[in-house]
Amino acid sequence: MNNNIKLADFSHKKELTELWIEAFGDDEKFIAGFLDAYMIPEYNVPIIIEDGKIASALYLVEFDLYSNTNVLGSCAYLFAAATKKEYQNKGFMSRLVLYSAKLYQKRGIKAIFLFPQAGDKKLFDFYAKAGFEAIYAANRIIYKSNEKRDLTGLKLESEDITNVEIFDGLYDSYVDFTSRQELAPMKDRLFYFKCASCYLETPGNNFAVFEKESENNVEKICYVFYKKYKNTYYIDDIILPVKQNGKENFDKAADMLAGYILNSGKFGDNITLGMNTLPNPGQESQNVPLAMLLPLADNISGITDDLKSPVYINMFMNI
Repeated sequence: MNNNIKLADFSHKKELTELWIEAFGDDEKFIAGFLDAYMIPEYNVPIIIEDGKIASALYLVEFDLYSNTNVLGSCAYLFAAATKKEYQNKGFMSRLVLYSAKLYQKRGIKAIFLFPQAGDKKLFDFYAKAGFEAIYAANRIIYKSNEKRDLTGLKLESEDITNVEIFDGLYDSYVDFTSRQELAPMKDRLFYFKCASCYLETPGNNFAVFEKESENNVEKICYVFYKKYKNTYYIDDIILPVKQNGKENFDKAADMLAGYILNSGKFGDNITLGMNTLPNPGQESQNVPLAMLLPLADNISGITDDLKSPVYINMFMNI
């Protein structure tokens, strides 16, 4: 029975915010920013009403889906699925996911993606029962500052994301880079700017251009979004400049960047930098399942086989 499932409108913002805070602990400013930017009334926020109030909700954000420069159609990213504590274990979220799948299939959406919390087996099992398939396992690489490297000419320059020239280069590179992935949804220019800006509002999060300067030339190695938590640096996104795509170049840029951060003397001598990348066949792998997909059309299920490049299906907070 779906008679208590409906699509939320702006009159539900207060309740949606309260549920979000209870489930995830984010502050009201962040939640308001998300709702203002991405909530479409009576369209993309399915909710369950129980006892006259919102008991469960989830959000769906649409993207164009690319595979190796070919547009496959539209997909949706499932975000911030939550049920109030007093209504948990009643099957509400299963009903919402099933409702969303049927609704978005009718709308012509090819697939629904989500990122369950990494390492949470219960969440992965729950979504697997709802028909989602694990499509992307990453190998977490740990770089330690135990090897000195030649840093001649290398520099990591913090940049202002609102600088038009800088953002033009970043966005063009993002489009080129993302469209060449094995499987990736493409954000439009405004959405991408909002994602980047929101990421940078968090203290400790950084955007920079990693460059190598020689006598007559300055080479952009990559654009990078990174953050520090306690004594660990995490790379959230590496975007290669236009026409420098390919896994070999990606791995080289990541290795150079890690070496620079750890050995430049600017960030301390005893830190560890963690980065997610696809497992390397010749490397001991710590496979961490990251993404799941619910196919809503027959013609996309095969494209997730034998992924050969990093997959960028990023969250609202990431880029």
